[in-house]
Amino acid sequence: MIAHARLLILLCSALLLAGCGVRFAYSQLDWLVPWYLRDYVSFDAGQRSLLDQRLAARLDWHCRAHLPDYVGLLREARDTLQRERIAAHELEPFLRQGEAWWDELRSELVDDAGVLLAGLSDEQVAELAAAFARRDRDARKEFLDGSTEARRAAQVERMEKRLRNWFGRLDDGQRALVAAWSDALQPTTEQWLENRRQWQQGVIDALRVRDDPQQFAARIAALRAPPDATAPAAHRAQVAHNRQLTLQLLADVFNAASPTQRERLLAEIDGLAAQFDTLACAGPRVAAAD
Repeated sequence: MIAHARLLILLCSALLLAGCGVRFAYSQLDWLVPWYLRDYVSFDAGQRSLLDQRLAARLDWHCRAHLPDYVGLLREARDTLQRERIAAHELEPFLRQGEAWWDELRSELVDDAGVLLAGLSDEQVAELAAAFARRDRDARKEFLDGSTEARRAAQVERMEKRLRNWFGRLDDGQRALVAAWSDALQPTTEQWLENRRQWQQGVIDALRVRDDPQQFAARIAALRAPPDATAPAAHRAQVAHNRQLTLQLLADVFNAASPTQRERLLAEIDGLAAQFDTLACAGPRVAAAD
């Protein structure tokens, strides 16, 4: 369940940036969107300069627009997580706010990407299409190959790893909760991959009309919608089901946490809030172009 792997991060901060070292992740915000990844397309010097200018402006906007709010949300989460027990619905507001911020950030990055994509050559468009296809194959191999049991075991391990980042070592009861969560999830991976493939195809289709600014702008604007926005209703229902299961898992793991695990969780939240507080707004810098 790729979409729900990131829900753990939303337990406390509702931020995708919290998955690795905050300073590294923030300074490398370009990994969030394929268009900013230089290993998708070989940019020339002028394109690299434009990318760095757009990224610097976006980082500055993000720093000023959201980092103070992230700190506030983390502190609200800390207050909630000082209780003896929590319910899944108490985590919902943190998730909902995080999703809203992510959608806004993604939309802004789509606008930046449109500027970068408009200047690609035919050779670069072909390179981008090949990169999309290659990464799609890799993702399908990673998440769909192997037996059902092997895929489930990998899913459980991914969630346990993310939980360990916050709680430390899980006990047998908490691991059983994760296993039960995995068993109850409805399958969405194939549709998720198809949604992503269609969205990437939308990028390539937009590039085919990049010589017509009006058509190109309209197609880029359409890409602001989340990749699953046009997915079948059944898939959206499955996603909602799995989303609720994940919130319940997070609440259950917390309620089963030992005093040591709770201390670690609160310390992680405090450390994350302190780092965001330091970063807002120190004027993000972009590494020099290669």
